[in-house]
Amino acid sequence: MAFPEGGAYWFDNMRSQLRGADPDEFLEWSDVIEKKSKGDCDDLAGARIIFRGAIDEERRFSLDVDAVDSDAVLCLLKAIQSCLDLMPSTQKRFFATLMEALATQAEEKERLDGPWHF
Repeated sequence: MAFPEGGAYWFDNMRSQLRGADPDEFLEWSDVIEKKSKGDCDDLAGARIIFRGAIDEERRFSLDVDAVDSDAVLCLLKAIQSCLDLMPSTQKRFFATLMEALATQAEEKERLDGPWHF
C-alpha cells in the first residue's frame, strides 16, 4: 500500500477499527460497494475498479483497493458514500475513513497510487 506523506495516520485509524469487529460484516459491505461501483462505472468485467474483501484463516478481514482512472475513483467514492448510512457504526467508521483516505490521495495524485491492501 502506498500512502502519501503522513498517510500512516489513515492506515492506523482503519486498522484500529477492524480489531474486534465481525469480519463477515466488512466482507458483506465490501461486496456491496464493489458491485455498486462497478455497476455505476460500467465496469462489470472488473478492469477499472478493484474493491475486493477477503477473510483469511485467522478470521481477519483484508481489502484490496485499486481504481485505474479518475472516473473509476469517483465511482468508488460515490458507491461508498451511498452505503454509509445503511451500515452499522463500526463498518460506517471504517469505510468513511477509507473514503477520506482515497479522496485525499486521489486529489493529491489525480488517481489512486495503488493497489492498496488493508
